[in-house]
Amino acid sequence: MAPVSHNLPLPFAATPLPARPPSAGTTGGAALAAVSGTRLWLCLQLPELPLEVMAPGEAPQAILTGTRHQAVVLHCDEAAARCGVCPGMSTNAALALVPGLALHERAPGRERAALEGLATVALGFTPQLALESDALLLEIAASLPLFGGVAALRAAAVAAVEARGHQVRAAMAPTARAALWLARLGHAAPVTEPARLAGALAGLPVAGLGWPAGVQQSLRRLGVTRLGECLRLPRDGLARRIGTTCLQELDEALGRVPEVRPVWRDGVHWRDELELPAATCAADGLLEALRVLLDRLTIRLRARQSGATVLQLGLRHRRQPATALRIGLLQPSADPARLADLAGLYLSATRLPAPVEAIVLEAGIAAAGTAVALPGLGYDRGERVAGLIERLRLRLGLHAVHGLAAAPEHRPEHAWQVTPVPCTTRGATNEPLPGKPRPLWLLAQPAALDVRAGAPLFEGLLTLERGPERIESGWWDGHDVRRDYYVARNRRGLRAWVFRDCRAGGWYLHGLFG
Repeated sequence: MAPVSHNLPLPFAATPLPARPPSAGTTGGAALAAVSGTRLWLCLQLPELPLEVMAPGEAPQAILTGTRHQAVVLHCDEAAARCGVCPGMSTNAALALVPGLALHERAPGRERAALEGLATVALGFTPQLALESDALLLEIAASLPLFGGVAALRAAAVAAVEARGHQVRAAMAPTARAALWLARLGHAAPVTEPARLAGALAGLPVAGLGWPAGVQQSLRRLGVTRLGECLRLPRDGLARRIGTTCLQELDEALGRVPEVRPVWRDGVHWRDELELPAATCAADGLLEALRVLLDRLTIRLRARQSGATVLQLGLRHRRQPATALRIGLLQPSADPARLADLAGLYLSATRLPAPVEAIVLEAGIAAAGTAVALPGLGYDRGERVAGLIERLRLRLGLHAVHGLAAAPEHRPEHAWQVTPVPCTTRGATNEPLPGKPRPLWLLAQPAALDVRAGAPLFEGLLTLERGPERIESGWWDGHDVRRDYYVARNRRGLRAWVFRDCRAGGWYLHGLFG
């Protein structure tokens, strides 16, 4: 929490109240403290968020609030508004005006998911971010030099939110609550100086502050309709009429007491979805829509300085179960081109049961600080190998491509093992290979060789160049061996790895050198 400035003039003494607990869905522990004169807050408020998270339809739409038997209209789209539907209207009256009106209950889960998706975009402007039910609060004082000042940063942030299909109201103030109130009430003029806070807030209607209906009714009885009129009332009398909670909010908005808000932190799981303008089975069309989701994912990955470890695709159909695709990555990646290439291979090899109406993309995100290639620098050697292996697995099958690792065993046929994921990183914890020469091509089973005058034959007489190397092992598992291995060469120059069985006798070919 930032300290309160001792030079800040207070019109009256205020006793700070305990901070309210974090709201649901936020990360506890860390918090943002807004103090007048030390910070500048940008509020991006989404007035149509309840409607925007609903699937678009041809009929006019409205969002309801209240109980089932006393539901009233909370929001409506332009088509319904042109027919006379307005907030606060009962459902019967709205249906009488628009018989085909599509009524929806509010979806807080979708609204929260949309806000968190926008929060990943907002992280590109500042790491200090808090969420309200319908707004993003960005502390931007330290970011102003990077974006060329107040006007440029505000324009860039608004454009980024509008690009995601949302209407937005923006307001700036030295305190978070003041910025939130100004944005909700449509006051777009920025307030950058603490001395101007009281004047900017004085004209706000009390009815738009979100205070309880009982508080608003009590103030109306006194003839108080504007916030400036509240400030002229004696503090003790005002506290009795509006309560300590509303008085605390008023002090926070004016910068008289610190305001504590939970910091929003992105997690290790990301989810987003996109409705298609028309249902399609074409892989090219699906990939174009998927690139939009991947670009959004990349914004979050770069803000977190991390990469995706796995992608889950859900292709929704109208009357069929969703088609699920899982794309595992050998190395975390934040490159949208690489992710799109892998997804394109999956889509081209998938037979869809019906046209796709929407795409859901989920991603697992590596821990913050995981090394990933910076945009524009290309892949290093490990990433190129990982990309090649991922493509081979897509083409040939998950189990057709595997890795090899050394095993602590002297018998050559047991000295290696198959690993499910190829090892492409340096410093793998495998057993060291023997110091003796070993062939690259090892036969699955040793092949018996003919013998002439006591010497083995393989495409001619073999000359023993190096050896013997005695390998005697396996008595504990019933497959014990006792062999003398040699490196041999024939007249054509082919080098072979052969052994003489010391138990049963005879010569065998076990491998070939390159």
